[in-house]
Amino acid sequence: MAMIPGAIWAAPARVTPQDALSAAKEAFDDYNPSLARKHIEECRKAMKRTRKTALTEAADSLEERVDRLESMMQRVEQIVVIDSITVDKEAFFETYRLSPSAGGLYSPATLPEEFDVADNTVVYMPENGQSIIWGSNSGLMESVRFTDGTWDTPTPAGEILDQGGTANFPFALTDGITLYYATQGDDSMGGYDIYISRRNDNGDFLTPQNMGMPYNSPYDDYLLAIDEETGTGWWATDRNRLGDRITIYVFIPSSMRINHPVNAPDLASRARLDNYRATWPDGADYAGLLDRIDNIEDSHADNSPDFTLALPDGRVYTRWSDFKSPVARRLMEQYVDALEEEAADCRMLEDMRERFKPGDQKSATRIRQMELKAKRSAATLKSLMNQVIMAEIPNVK
Repeated sequence: MAMIPGAIWAAPARVTPQDALSAAKEAFDDYNPSLARKHIEECRKAMKRTRKTALTEAADSLEERVDRLESMMQRVEQIVVIDSITVDKEAFFETYRLSPSAGGLYSPATLPEEFDVADNTVVYMPENGQSIIWGSNSGLMESVRFTDGTWDTPTPAGEILDQGGTANFPFALTDGITLYYATQGDDSMGGYDIYISRRNDNGDFLTPQNMGMPYNSPYDDYLLAIDEETGTGWWATDRNRLGDRITIYVFIPSSMRINHPVNAPDLASRARLDNYRATWPDGADYAGLLDRIDNIEDSHADNSPDFTLALPDGRVYTRWSDFKSPVARRLMEQYVDALEEEAADCRMLEDMRERFKPGDQKSATRIRQMELKAKRSAATLKSLMNQVIMAEIPNVK
């Protein structure tokens, strides 16, 4: 065979383990499990050839995620996404427009200081304002409100919800049974995946189920909320890799899950939600529904009760406008002020106790004085509450 003058033959460059693993990750992100497996095998062969096994664990971990990807692509749900919104990650939940009946989403800053709170969580409170659920550093926590407006000691929602991760971003339906949330579970495809669980007759949560695609992706997906009054749902995702910004999808929930055919040529695109308008039926127009959502008043402040007052007849007041008696309202204002003062005194007393050193008589005297004040405050609060109820009851019909 004639040689071309000046030509130099070179063997094709062999793929490195890192290059093969990177190619596998790209195929995984593109929802191509077969190609991802091919590159993972190339990675293993390259490690064997070079006798470098540092990426063995990473390859095994990616293969497990590819297994989950392949499984989830067998059941990609047909949903209609009516809007896509790009927002800053910080306080992203404020973009959700929910009817008052759906409850409210709040910043963890609304929780008592002593509660354990995860840095990036959201607090869910139903319309009646009598309970809350949020993410702590050890999973989801719940608390109920006392009649004086304070919160009970938090209790874990259930370790079963963690699924090997740490559950966060809760939202409960109005049935009081169904819970949506996110966790980095053992069978999650991304970081956070969205799950659903329900309470049994004892109030305990049952084994959760991964919501699958298109809700979940190789990236973080979280805070799925459903507004039964408008018939719309919301969830947040990092799948579009926008840095400090995320995507919020608005969709129409279905009472029955219907999946795309597994042989659909655009299955991966549907699972990724490359074009949310491609989910619309022919001739569909959701402008009216979107206008209705836009007209919902921002409830992040309005849904939070001003206080909680339980009357003997079973009525529960949460707004100043609930009062029929002006006298009862003024007394309730005094009660709320006294309650805030008592809470501040309790924090001060706790701080004094923590700083106390044996033999410090001056501090001991101040602690005893604060303890006496706390007892007087409790008696005052009880008296004020009785006066509020007595003033309001004759006006309740």
